[in-house]
Amino acid sequence: MAIWEGDAWLGSASGRQKVRVKSNTFHGAKEQIERIYGATSIHNLREVRSSSSSGSGSDFSPGDIFGLVIFLGAIYLFVEYWKFILPIFIILGILAIIGWLAD
Repeated sequence: MAIWEGDAWLGSASGRQKVRVKSNTFHGAKEQIERIYGATSIHNLREVRSSSSSGSGSDFSPGDIFGLVIFLGAIYLFVEYWKFILPIFIILGILAIIGWLAD
């Protein structure tokens, strides 16, 4: 879910404040700001990335976790079978150099 940030007018006592909400769409973010903060005017509403380092949670999606598992699995396979993989890469590199020189 995306994080949206905008400037909202919260009344004369508070003035214009920067607010953040989580929503899937622009219109959903605007509705949340109006409902939660009682804002009457919202400007510069835009999608931003979460850059907080408070550790209160993670914004990992299933795709991110799947990619991480694939990456760690590839590292594991390389470390476990490097004796077999390295000669293959060396042979492919030599063949690529021979092919390049042949042109």
